[in-house]
This record gives sequence, C-alpha cells and structure tokens, in this order.
Amino acid sequence: MSLSPISGFELNDMGRSRIGPHGRAGAVLIAVLLGMFLGGCAQPFGTTRPPLTLRVTAPIEIPPQRAHAILQGGRLANYGNRTEPYCELEVRQVSGDEPQWVRQGEFQVGRISQQVLIDPTTRIPDFLVTRGCSDPVFQESVWWLESRVPSEVLFLRCIAPYFDCHFGPPLSVDQVQQVVGDYLSVGIGEPLPGIANPSAEVSTR
Repeated sequence: MSLSPISGFELNDMGRSRIGPHGRAGAVLIAVLLGMFLGGCAQPFGTTRPPLTLRVTAPIEIPPQRAHAILQGGRLANYGNRTEPYCELEVRQVSGDEPQWVRQGEFQVGRISQQVLIDPTTRIPDFLVTRGCSDPVFQESVWWLESRVPSEVLFLRCIAPYFDCHFGPPLSVDQVQQVVGDYLSVGIGEPLPGIANPSAEVSTR
C-alpha cells in the first residue's frame, strides 16, 4: 500500500475521498467547526484512543542547528519531501555546531492534537486562507510524549499531504510505523507502567 496521499489513489488507499471544489471546502469547514467545538469542550466531549507507546529502537541524529529529526520512508532525511508523508521527532534543545543524538527512550503518548494546515512549516491552519480545491492541504498529527524518566524528547509530529482535490485523515498508527521505519517502534494497547493516564486524549483544531 502506498503511503503517498496524492492524486490518482482510490478511496481504500488511506480512507481518503475525492471531493469537488465546493465540496472539499464545505467538508473542511465542517471539520474545523467540529474541531473548534470539541477543542473548547475537551473534558466532557473529548475523545480518547487506546494506549499508544513509542520506543527508540535505533540511534536518531538531530542535525546541527535543529531541534528535530526528520523521518520519511523509513529513513532519516535532511529535509522532508512535502509530497510524501513524513514525521519529525522534536527535542527540547536546538543542536549546536555538532549534532545531538536520541539513542534510547520509552514513551507513552499522553495527548494527540490534530489540525489541517495549508503549510506544514508555518503551520497556518487551512480555514484562515481561502484556497482552491487543487491547492495542497496537510493533515498534522502531534503525539505528545510522556516518559517515566527525564527525557529531552517532546513529541512526534507527522504530516499527511493531500493534493488535487483529495482529502483524508491523518496518518494511521500503521502508516506512522512505516514512515519512521526501524528507528521507532509504535505499540498499541500496552500502556507503560507508572504512567498516570495511559489513554491518549485526541483533540482536533
């Protein structure tokens, strides 16, 4: 199964559908309004998903002058190709002239935040700018990570791009695993001991 959310794929590739110029705008608006409503009422109306864990299974290099590593197609990348799904592992401190390394870590996903963007770099939300159906949109999903021991790792941010009037969901757990490859291991349903709230709360903006 291809992970690339671009034109020419059928509905069952990523659960995406092809929506016309007016339909996609309406669908995005509805999603945004629902997200705003749920975001403002996170406690009574928020959704949760089964426990998610993330383990570092191979050394990950944070390049000089950066605070994140880019993973795409199961490999580390210097820059993310915005036409393909990719993830970023974010740490607390920006690297200096030398790279820093994440060599180990075991994390519980404590919260998941999701939103639709027109640009994954500036993180401008889709609903703030009027754009045509053929313009790209990007589903962002951020997994906020908790650890039983002090860690420099903050979160895993994943991007699913959509083009040519296609629109669909954020990356699934299986798709995230394919993107990060052997560097990270994603587990579901097995909470880490010692974590107060093992279920991940999902919020949409």
